Amino acid sequence: MNLGDLGERGAVDLLKRILDRGQPLGIGDDCALLEWGDHYLLATTDALSQRMHVPPSATPYQVGWNLVAINLSDVAAMGGSPIGFLAALALPRTLDVNWLRELARGMDDCAKAFGIAVVGGDTKESDAIVLAGTALGKVRRDRVLLRKGARAGDAVAITGELGRGGWAARSLRAGTDIPMATDMLMRPQPRIEEGKLFAESGGVTSCMDISDGLGTTLAQMAAAGSVGFEVEWAKLPVFRDVRDLPPAEAQTLALYWGGDYELVATVKPEAVEGLAHAFKDRGHPLTVCGRVLPTAPNVLVVDGRRETLQPHGWEHFRSAPLTR
Repeated sequence: MNLGDLGERGAVDLLKRILDRGQPLGIGDDCALLEWGDHYLLATTDALSQRMHVPPSATPYQVGWNLVAINLSDVAAMGGSPIGFLAALALPRTLDVNWLRELARGMDDCAKAFGIAVVGGDTKESDAIVLAGTALGKVRRDRVLLRKGARAGDAVAITGELGRGGWAARSLRAGTDIPMATDMLMRPQPRIEEGKLFAESGGVTSCMDISDGLGTTLAQMAAAGSVGFEVEWAKLPVFRDVRDLPPAEAQTLALYWGGDYELVATVKPEAVEGLAHAFKDRGHPLTVCGRVLPTAPNVLVVDGRRETLQPHGWEHFRSAPLTR
């Protein structure tokens, strides 16, 4: 058996059996938790490789933004406030210095946009470009959001739109709308303020960021909480250009692709209205599109028909690289 047979999530499960000490949370949520007074210190890391993540049309500025943004998205999913960012850069000696300069500008601009700085890191020589980021954040212990915690009857709510990442990847592979698609894919907006609204409401029972597609995200939340999910296709906040595609293709891009970095949360029924008002007051879209079921499997309702919401999405060691 090799990693292609096992897949990314299987590889993580293997590592958890060896490494997980379970203090105070254990491996497997969006961030690690470290006890820090009346707060938790949040720590998360994510990496980019040129072959798998960076389309040829991407600028180094966009790559730098992406490296910071995808890590901050994990902090958002836990309801946290970011406090700093570190980067480890493995680069070829032949790389143009201007590429590094623009990479740093993109990292710096994304960090500044969310009130933090790049506070350190490391550089190493490599035959290929490989970049790793680490974001640090904090959250009150009584406000932290986890993947587990959903209860039957809770509502399912999603920030922003789904399918933007899938539409961008589709466009890049077709060679169409390249500038717009590249920027859409490489410059996601981590939902930091939205995550804090979830946490501060006291009405959100679980949360996760949608980095690898809604199908696999809800599958992970269902497994963590020993529940199931039901979402209605007609109510999902699907990106307009995806909604206009044939239904099967639209569902693939919106549900099973990834790269959207929105948040999906479960909300106590009595808290839905208040949370919706809070989001509206801050100018953030929030869509209630489903409910939590007592047990699996996860369900997608399409035109009144109940179908299985597949546990599929982007998965390293299995998904194809981004190419134009």
